Amino acid sequence: MGPWMVDVTDRTELDLWLEGGPPYRAGSTVMLVRGDDSDVRSFLPNALDAAKEGTKRVVVWVKESSLLSESEQKELFGKGERVLASVIGIDGRAGGWITRDRLRVEDAVFAFSEAEDISA
Repeated sequence: MGPWMVDVTDRTELDLWLEGGPPYRAGSTVMLVRGDDSDVRSFLPNALDAAKEGTKRVVVWVKESSLLSESEQKELFGKGERVLASVIGIDGRAGGWITRDRLRVEDAVFAFSEAEDISA
């Protein structure tokens, strides 16, 4: 899918990104997008555009939410389905979120920036 997007299909692959990325992408800011519904599919091009604005940004698409444990989902996305993307900074903390009512490129850029700012 290119250097800015990864479609994870198993837990081992997801773990690499939860830990900051594989060695060739170490130090990346990771936007985790969960699910595979119409909101997610309409948001992904905007997330990719936002990722392209930085050299160390990547979008990780987790189509199967079951790859994330309940505690990880709560920690990264909060309660419910309102949050569909969470950005993890290089320090491993979630610092930017995308909600279903804010799916524009500007919103994705802001979420990446928030996570990058708290990790600085």
